[in-house]
Amino acid sequence: MSVIFNRRSVRHFLSKKIDQDKLERILRAGFEAPSAHNRRPWEFLVATSQEDREAIAAMSPYAKMLGGAAAAITVCVNLGIGCVDNPGDTWWIQDLSAATENILLQIVEEGLGGVWLGWYPDEDRIRAFSGRFGLPPHILPFSVVALGYAAKTPEPAFRFDAGKVYYGAYGRKNDGAAEYKKI
Repeated sequence: MSVIFNRRSVRHFLSKKIDQDKLERILRAGFEAPSAHNRRPWEFLVATSQEDREAIAAMSPYAKMLGGAAAAITVCVNLGIGCVDNPGDTWWIQDLSAATENILLQIVEEGLGGVWLGWYPDEDRIRAFSGRFGLPPHILPFSVVALGYAAKTPEPAFRFDAGKVYYGAYGRKNDGAAEYKKI
């Protein structure tokens, strides 16, 4: 559980390359995410070149840190798998969110830092990314994770809020619930 509590969004990186074995373990973690109907509609595009990372950074005002990151992993949906029964099926959004979070947790496990950058449903970002990296129409970029060795890691925030927890029905509190304390 400590990896969950220690995960923070890291936006400043050292200029140090990530070993391929670490990248592979991070990608493997993405593949281990739960998936509706076990469809596993994800595909991953890894960008390690400075040129590719800077191109992605230019697609979003929130992605500037990619120029200093060692790599970017883009979590993409294959709509041919994710929406096989119904074009309006959006369970893949949950699937890819779980894959993205698994990637972020493994990044911490590997002694690295990372940050989740939202891509879907911003049509301009999707169009720019798809054009730059040659994605076919049934593959959409969902999220981009910037990663590398953290130059600075924010302290854990301890975000638990007992005021947002209810028992049995909305608004019902557990009178015997302990107040939050650091784990």
